[in-house]
Amino acid sequence: MPLSSLYTPIEIRKIKKVNLRGGTIIDGFPSVGLTNAIASECFVHSLKTELVAVLDSPGFPALSIIRNTTPNFPARIYANEDLKLTIFASELNLDQSMYYSISKIVLQWAVENECELIISAAGMPASEEDADQVTEAQVYAAASTEQSLKRLANAGVPQLSNGSVTGIAALLLNEGVWMNFDVIVLLVKVLKDSPDFRAAAAVSETISKLVPGASCDIPSLLKEAELIEKNLRKIRNEQANPSVRIYG
Repeated sequence: MPLSSLYTPIEIRKIKKVNLRGGTIIDGFPSVGLTNAIASECFVHSLKTELVAVLDSPGFPALSIIRNTTPNFPARIYANEDLKLTIFASELNLDQSMYYSISKIVLQWAVENECELIISAAGMPASEEDADQVTEAQVYAAASTEQSLKRLANAGVPQLSNGSVTGIAALLLNEGVWMNFDVIVLLVKVLKDSPDFRAAAAVSETISKLVPGASCDIPSLLKEAELIEKNLRKIRNEQANPSVRIYG
């Protein structure tokens, strides 16, 4: 069996054509924790964005997200054409077998729309040795190219010297090296029991430094993200136990 046949295809259903040439993509697919999923939601709601495409795949769980009476696909693409910014947002609890397909579809969007940079994020637990010194989320970064390393240096973001990256972020980083495409992965060092929304606030603040004009309402995120995180966790749990749910 050819290796390619092992991967589930993903369809991009375009709603609106936008000019994103030279822009940035924020990966909001949760794979290692919910940090990037919450951060992407913050930018979607803080900036003037519009839904430009949805993603569909036979590998996705059967799920519709109802918001303000409107059904939504569980994987969506938002954009701000003025900022040349794309945001992938999703509540999906994906099996690891889908990570490769997701990374490929993000890169496909980048190439087709002539984007220049992909930013992803993942959690990085604090070690037992430095747990006592970690009082808040600390952001480090890994990058695929010399150009993206310069972006990090200019933004004052410390680089990860040694370590590992997992999940969708890892695949994007590796493909970025292979394709000589700018990919930055933000890694948040957090305490084991620290909530994801605090890490998401740190990631959002760092993204704002890397992408001119992109802003996230951090105070509102800290105020509301605990509820967002709870809802995301509810949705992920329901994918394992399908049923109809009503949220207040």
